[in-house]
Amino acid sequence: MNSSWSTQPIFDSAPLVIALVVLMGAFLLVRPSLQTTNHRRRLTLVGLRGVVIFLLLIAMLRPTHISTTAEPQSAVLVLLFDQSRSMQLPSGIENKSRWEVQSESLQRVHSLLKELSKDIEIRLYAYDQGLVEIPFDGATIVFPELPTGEQTDIGSALHEALRRELGNRIAGVILLGDGAQTAFEPTVEILEAGRELGRLDYPLYTIAFGLPGDLNDSRDVSVENLPEQYSVFAKNKLAIQAHLRSRGFANKEIPVELLIEDSSGQQQSLATSRIKIPTDQKLVPITLSHIPTIPGKYRLIVRAAEQPGELVTKNNQLTSFLTVLEGGVKILYMDSWPPRIETRFVRNAIGQSPDMELHEFLVDAESPASLPRVEELMDDELDALILGDVDATVLGRDLQQAIEAAVGNGTGFLMTGGFHSFGPGGYRGTALEDVLPIEINQFERQDLEAPIRWDLHLEGLLKVTPTTNHSITLLDTVARNAAIWDTLPPLNGANRFHQIKETPGVRVLATSQHGDPLLVSGAYGRGRVLAFAGDSTYLWSRHGFELQHRRFWRQVVLWLVRREDQEQSNVWIQMPQRRFNPGSNFRFDAGAKSPAGDTIADAKFSATLSLPDGSTATVRLSSHGAIVQGVVNRLRLPGDYMVHLTAQREGQAIGSTRADFQVFDQDVELGNPAADPDQLTQLADLTESAGGKAVAAEELPQLLEMIQRAPPELVIDVETKWQFADTAWEAWIFFLGLVSVLTAEWGLRKKWGLV
Repeated sequence: MNSSWSTQPIFDSAPLVIALVVLMGAFLLVRPSLQTTNHRRRLTLVGLRGVVIFLLLIAMLRPTHISTTAEPQSAVLVLLFDQSRSMQLPSGIENKSRWEVQSESLQRVHSLLKELSKDIEIRLYAYDQGLVEIPFDGATIVFPELPTGEQTDIGSALHEALRRELGNRIAGVILLGDGAQTAFEPTVEILEAGRELGRLDYPLYTIAFGLPGDLNDSRDVSVENLPEQYSVFAKNKLAIQAHLRSRGFANKEIPVELLIEDSSGQQQSLATSRIKIPTDQKLVPITLSHIPTIPGKYRLIVRAAEQPGELVTKNNQLTSFLTVLEGGVKILYMDSWPPRIETRFVRNAIGQSPDMELHEFLVDAESPASLPRVEELMDDELDALILGDVDATVLGRDLQQAIEAAVGNGTGFLMTGGFHSFGPGGYRGTALEDVLPIEINQFERQDLEAPIRWDLHLEGLLKVTPTTNHSITLLDTVARNAAIWDTLPPLNGANRFHQIKETPGVRVLATSQHGDPLLVSGAYGRGRVLAFAGDSTYLWSRHGFELQHRRFWRQVVLWLVRREDQEQSNVWIQMPQRRFNPGSNFRFDAGAKSPAGDTIADAKFSATLSLPDGSTATVRLSSHGAIVQGVVNRLRLPGDYMVHLTAQREGQAIGSTRADFQVFDQDVELGNPAADPDQLTQLADLTESAGGKAVAAEELPQLLEMIQRAPPELVIDVETKWQFADTAWEAWIFFLGLVSVLTAEWGLRKKWGLV
């Protein structure tokens, strides 16, 4: 035992302490009150004061004693063995499984472990995705009957074993298993656990079971790299890309099939192919295609045919989620050159809709020859045509007839107001006169070079007032719609419609405050037609009603192409991931949009989750502004899931939607039958400085004998520190002693008449 004395003076200054003691000693020389007593009494009083000064000196110097003693410490040998399902696979030795070879290896060293336990504590653990302690009393080792672990998490098992042995000296860690790490979300990464052992200077000895790649025992076909989701417009070609991988089937043609499944669960085969993989483990691309025709939500399944001798077949197919959108709307917008303010604002309003493709062509009245050929303008895929302030003579007869034919075949048509629209534009007697829902008399003509005829127009500020809650004029809820229109700025004049056609289907949708018709709907053949007398709706946008302006023009187009049903409020779910491993967390964003595509900030949402077993659960939602986020933790049951989301606003239903996703039904333990001894070797090498290494199973007895012959240092130095008055009871003894001496000195002086 080693010991030493030292002082720790107050204020870390020994000279200051000495100075204080000298000062107190000087007071002993000043003793006028002691002159009247005898010599013996004076010595007694001076002695008592000297004791006080000495006690104060000891207290200010704070003497400290430090002693070091050697104490024995226990050591622990941690032994972990693999109990995951992959240990049921062949070991490559005498037709035995890895589990059998591992168990036999431990049984052979039972007597050595019993002998070693006299000097070192033995901790025996079985691990898979968790850690289970196996009781070991030196007599028997009770093994599980079969390895049943669904995943292997080596890193977390090592970390947890070390955590349980905090405060103990580790003689070594022996890790047995096949080295295959299959945990989807390991708590501690395997290499980080190895580095932790290295930092603690603990040796890790690894023993691997199983062959790294015995293709005779691991024949497998798998579909990989299929995107999780697709989105495509109807009637557009969709290319599906994936890859095929095989082990044990080199140069054999593998049949691959593409299937589609609708919302009712009905499956249909779309395409087949035969893929030959030239060498094992090589990824070969799969390319299949499909042209969806009906909008909706579907599942796409790429499936490889099961092959004879496959160990696992759950990875023979992958599912992707397909959303088929209503085909995008193609619009031709023709107006006069130079462009009017209205033209620019209408173009921007419609162009902001991602499902609308607007093609603009401005016509110069002074050079009508610049018009493209009719075939170039009138595309067969055109869904709607908007005609602005363009004189009929500028269009020409051929183009007018082409427009009339297109409308008759189903193309939507809108003519807007202008000095050369409708009657002023010379459309009486043209092919478009029959198309329009208004009558044009012979006196309605504005010559190109003549002064403007104001009798053909409505002058002044014109408030647009809907006559009905039509899908075009419904800018908000029915209850709020009239108030919204009343707040919109008035138009700066409009064309005068002298007479509305009295044919079936013609309706006046909006008038001015004076009752003048401004918006008239009709039909021609299979096409829908609108006549809008105004040309200054840009004032709405300029005065802060941009959302209403955009919604109006979007609804105009959708009505023309017979898709007004799309203008129901849109409740949406966005999921960046649609396929999950068991145990994963599922997250999604959701929200609601108005018919104009604007976010509804005050919507209230609720969501339920349908599980593969038919049960349902409520999904917890959290708000982040106008967006809500849903979270479902730990999806454990494999199969198909569905989230159903509903939204309300002020107690009224806005809408609902659903989204499907999938949790893999795959056997990760048996999906890759190859062992990974290299991973165990790499792990042991991280503790090489402490003596760690990879050893063969037959070397386990020699390893235990080595640990027994050279156990770790089992004695540690323990330091003990004592300091004067450092504890409460010592401080009280010192205080009481000091008070006792001072009390005795004062009592004697009083007795002798010195006070």
